Amino acid sequence: MDRLRGHRLRILSIALTLILMGGFVKTAGYIMFSSKAVLVDAITCIATALGGFVVLIATRASLKPPDLDHPYGHERVAYGGPLGVLVIYALSAGFSAAMLGAPEPYNVDWRASITALIGTSLYMLAIVVARLDPIGGSILAVFTFSEVIEGLVSAGASYAGATLSYVIDYLGGLVILAYLLLSLVRETRKVVDELSDIVEKGLMENVRRVLEERRFKVKSLRVRRVIPGKYHGDAAVEAPCDMPLEVANILVDEITDMLARNNIDLTVHIDKMRLKECNQRSQPATS
Repeated sequence: MDRLRGHRLRILSIALTLILMGGFVKTAGYIMFSSKAVLVDAITCIATALGGFVVLIATRASLKPPDLDHPYGHERVAYGGPLGVLVIYALSAGFSAAMLGAPEPYNVDWRASITALIGTSLYMLAIVVARLDPIGGSILAVFTFSEVIEGLVSAGASYAGATLSYVIDYLGGLVILAYLLLSLVRETRKVVDELSDIVEKGLMENVRRVLEERRFKVKSLRVRRVIPGKYHGDAAVEAPCDMPLEVANILVDEITDMLARNNIDLTVHIDKMRLKECNQRSQPATS
């Protein structure tokens, strides 16, 4: 667990450092070269950095061991990261819209495009690193990828704004804002889906097959996803009448151990009353 904790935190820390560097470069580009497109890009960069801190904090909390309040562990606390990122990006979208305001003539320096490209290259490296973490890093990578798209748009728009017309630069800012809103809608749906306890297609069938291969009749089966790749669930089963209770218990232990190795924590309940009745009926009557 300590090794996993350290690995995930190192991944997020490196990605966040790269994001901060990219955000600094783009913010400096707006201050020095007056590009509205780079302005919106810089605002979303700041949002990404803040979101990265939230993801890092949530990930640290999710790696705590089980306790009295969280007997199954703290893994789902990691979803506080994606939720925090969504809130921060929603605020940044509103702030970007306010900063754009009504278009007024302004001068753009072509060097703004250079800062946008440098910042974008740092974000591309951050994506590669962030994708190594399946929860917080995953959504962070999505929005960091958005930053790459936005960086390319701001670079092209600021250069065209400097050489042709400021209107192109301003429209570039609007395009970035529209893309940010689209990403918000898409990622909100994804987070809702992640939190809805959905399991991958075929997983329930595989668990049922494992039980039935040991001759158990499955009366009920429930499995929920805790985090990607880890599941909890319970099953109620009936053992065949010719199976001694001791054998049934051994088989259940075998099943749960095997599933646990595949990160499926399944509690199996045997209908012991029915099995005892079967065994009693099978015993010869005494005179």
